Amino acid sequence: MDNTNRLPQALVVGEGIAGLAAAGAIRELGWDVSLVERRPDFDGTGTGLFIPANGVRALAALGVLDRIACRGRRIGRLRVRSADGSAESAARLELVWPGAGPSIAIHRSRLQEALLEATLVPVRMGVRLTGITADGGQAYATFDDGATAGYDLIVGADGAGSAVRGLLWPDAAAGYGGESWWRGIVTCPPELADWTLTLCRAGNLVTIPVGNQMVYWGAGVSREAPFRDEIPGRAARVRDRFADATGVAAAVLDQVTDDDVQFSAADTAWVEDPVAGRAVLIGDAWHATTPSMAQGAAMAAEDALVLAQELGRDPRPCAIGGALRRFAARRLPRVRHVQDTTAMRNQLATLPLEQRLGVLPHWEQISVACFAPLVGEP
Repeated sequence: MDNTNRLPQALVVGEGIAGLAAAGAIRELGWDVSLVERRPDFDGTGTGLFIPANGVRALAALGVLDRIACRGRRIGRLRVRSADGSAESAARLELVWPGAGPSIAIHRSRLQEALLEATLVPVRMGVRLTGITADGGQAYATFDDGATAGYDLIVGADGAGSAVRGLLWPDAAAGYGGESWWRGIVTCPPELADWTLTLCRAGNLVTIPVGNQMVYWGAGVSREAPFRDEIPGRAARVRDRFADATGVAAAVLDQVTDDDVQFSAADTAWVEDPVAGRAVLIGDAWHATTPSMAQGAAMAAEDALVLAQELGRDPRPCAIGGALRRFAARRLPRVRHVQDTTAMRNQLATLPLEQRLGVLPHWEQISVACFAPLVGEP
């Protein structure tokens, strides 16, 4: 099977940011790429994403910067404020990300549309993976229709609830990350120009303009255990929880209705070694975190880029194993930094409001320190 005259074959599992980016990047190497997604269709739902400069840089290297720049909005500052607006601070992103390029906020579905346009790999929707054998020189995937196919590489890019991770790393199930979030998209107040974090009694409320006169909002609370919030009355309960918010934050919440507010616990996932034979995990399937560093999309794009770079160093199928090991070695320090720093920031989020307000004078310094290890190329 290790025939240098044939095209290497890859199966990418998951049509999210990591999967689309990886499928396009591997296709550019001349591989035969198959892309499957368990959802029955691309429904265009989702809320917003803030992509810091390291993620935008990776997306630029993957050839999609122009497609996302025209769909989103460039962000210049990370602003944090008290709920009553009496105190605030801002971190300038040219200092947080010196020389790394712009940071962009975008509706999630618009980013996915841009990646779909650029990937040029047909997506088979409604396909579920039920089995993997990844040892030796081939990886074999079994699907829910009973079919089995062999590949030179299987890429698990199927999110925090990854089927690939569940099959090959059964002891590494995703778990509750200590936070739950309400999210949505509404019309952007004209005075909102920055990524803005409002520190409220109940938790943290973030509002981010994402272009096209829309704003993404997310309201997060820290709890020891996950909980449910049923749809009827959900918008009113969010407003009640964050009733101390004023200014643009209050103007955003005033627009929220039950129909457009999403709610979920923030899951985390981690495996120390993302490689098993001819299978590899990328993105949230490998290293999902809570959203405090906004690195989910950025790490997914970096993973896809680095994986393609390592696979491209030697086109022979027999060299894939070495490429996967180099990929894991290159990525591990960065993704571990995001895991560790996110955990630290999550601890800050659990503090009483008076102590959280104590970060205001140091906000830019904290932001620079948190992201400094990610400023350089991945």
